This record gives sequence, C-alpha cells and structure tokens, in this order.
Amino acid sequence: MLLLKQLAGIMIYLSIGLTEIILIVGGFYSYYYARPQYEKDDPTYDYLAYTAYVVWGIAGILGLCVLCCLKSIALGVAVFQTTVEYVKSNWMVFFLPAAASLLSFIWITIWLSAAIFIFSVGTPEAREGFPYFTEIKWSDQTRYIMIYHVFAYLWISAFIIGMTQFIIGASTVIWYFDCRGDSYGKGSLYTAFSWGAKWHWSSVALGSLIIAICQMIRLAFEYYRKKMAAVENANGLVKFLMCATGYCLWCLEKCVKYISKNAYIQVALNNCNFLTGAINAFVLILRNAADFGWTNTIGTVYMFFGAFFITATSCFGTYVFLVSYDGLQISSPIPTTVVMGFIAVMLSYQFLSIFSFSSDAILQAYHTDMTVTKGKGN
Repeated sequence: MLLLKQLAGIMIYLSIGLTEIILIVGGFYSYYYARPQYEKDDPTYDYLAYTAYVVWGIAGILGLCVLCCLKSIALGVAVFQTTVEYVKSNWMVFFLPAAASLLSFIWITIWLSAAIFIFSVGTPEAREGFPYFTEIKWSDQTRYIMIYHVFAYLWISAFIIGMTQFIIGASTVIWYFDCRGDSYGKGSLYTAFSWGAKWHWSSVALGSLIIAICQMIRLAFEYYRKKMAAVENANGLVKFLMCATGYCLWCLEKCVKYISKNAYIQVALNNCNFLTGAINAFVLILRNAADFGWTNTIGTVYMFFGAFFITATSCFGTYVFLVSYDGLQISSPIPTTVVMGFIAVMLSYQFLSIFSFSSDAILQAYHTDMTVTKGKGN
C-alpha cells in the first residue's frame, strides 16, 4: 500500500508522457518513414499523411488538455493516494465483493430452481415438424409469471450490487470526515452497513428498480428484434434503426448505472432520498467535470496496471509451479496458465474496482466539504 501511494504521481505522469511520445513518434513514422515507400500517385501515400496529421492532432489535443487540467490531475492523484489510506484503514472492504458474489450465487441458484419449475408449467405438445419431440405450450398466465420472474432476477441482482456500492461509498465518506478523529476512521464499514440496512435500503431499492426497468426494456427490444430478424436483414433502413435503437438503450442503461452509483454516495453524504441524491450527483459531476474525468482516468490507469501486475504474477507463478513440480504429469502447462490468467483478470478487476468507486466517493466528499466550508475544508 505504501509503495502504491508513493508511486501514484509517477505512474500517472509517466503514462501521460509515454502516451504523448507514442503518438508523436507514430505520426513521424507514418509521415517520414512509411509514406516515402509509396509512389506519390498511390492513394496510400496520401492516406499515411492524413494518418500522421490525425495522430499529431490527437497528441496536440491531449497536450492541451493536460496543460489546462494540471490542477485536476494533481487532485486526482491526491484522491487516489487518499483512497489508499482509506483501504489501509478499512482492509475488510476487500471481503465485500466476495460476499456479494456469494450472495449473488445463492440468489441465482434459487432463481434458476424456480425458473425451471415455471418453465415446466404448461401443456406438452408435439413439436411442429418433429413429432417425436415435445415442447411446453405456456398459457398467458404462465408467460406473465415468467416475465415477472425475469424482472425479479434483474431487480434483486441490481439491488445486491447497489447495496455493495452503497456500503463502500458510505464507508468511504464516513472515513473521510472521521479519519482525523479519535477513531481514525476505523469501523466505518460496520457503520455504513448499519446505515444501509436500517435507513437507506429503500433508496438502493429505488435505484435498482430503475436499472432493472432499463434492462427489461433492453431485453424486450432484443426479443422483438430477434423476431423481426427476417425483416431486418431484408431492409437496410430497418437494420440501421434497430442497431441505433439498441445502442441508445445500451447507453441509457450505462448512464443510469453511473448516475445511480453516484447517487448512493450522495445519499450517504447528505442523508437524502435517491432522487435528490441523483440530482445532486449529476449537478456536482457537471460542475466539476474535469476533476471527475481525470480522477476516473487515473482510476482506469491504476486498474489496468494493477490487473496486469496481478495477472502476470499469477501466470508466472502457475507456469513455474507446473514445470518445476515433479509430482505432476502434464503434457503442456499453457492451458492451465491461460485459465489461471483469466481467473486472475476477473478477480483483480473485481477487487480493484473498490479503489475506483472509493475514489469517486472521496472526490464527492471533498467537493461537498469545500462547498460547505467555503474553500476552507481540509
């Protein structure tokens, strides 16, 4: 944790610098090395020039953004360093994703058992074209029950994720305002769980309901899109409209999830309802777009490097163990190493997402603190 905190600024500025260098060198390579290898009347000659111009333009825009947002970048680095302190004081937060996954597994098992039972309710009839095979014909009542059952799955699953996010967010903001007190912010995880279970579960349920409604709309759209596959393939305009609508619904779901998780933080910060928290979060993010943008970018960089380091270490350790342990008789260590790498990526992303979400909570707490204290907060 100490090493991660000390290397925070170095990793970010080094990543930005390397990105600039790669873009500039890539432009020079395209313009001065690759382009002269083609004749001037060859279209590739002009395409490589245009590629160089675009790459240099991106490098220039990135450089201007960095120069204009140095304060926001420094704030993002400080937020991440503070997040490391939070995690160090509340290390049990790492058990939350595992607990949520276990709870989700139990819920999925129960849901599947009920879904199989509902699926079997109906009248067996011979399948059309295959008289020796049967299919279950549902009544309208059974169909409505299955639709409700699918919606219940989406809602409860979103609630489990939302409650986990609320506990992490509430624990972070409690620690932020209490880290210099007598308790040094320890025990904030239990307090956050108590807040969620006693007072704010309804706000999480409302946010989860909105997410579930968006997901249900997407499922209904994809169902009817599949039914209209023949018309869609025959008409280019219909295919374009279907793809555009599907993409818009996907964007809507992502936006709702983003606003919801930030609304949970506002609910914990201001002891408000979900809708008020969503409005406050939207206004706060809009007012400080540069700060939140760079903080999320920094979080993404750390998640990438962290996931890469954990995955590389796991794969290397697995490979060395498999080739050096005499008690194992295997033809190749590669398949097992690849599987271990896949598991390491999944687990590392799940645990490192705690840093990203906690950073958002600390940044919201910081701006709220500065607003309330008129710039004198610490």
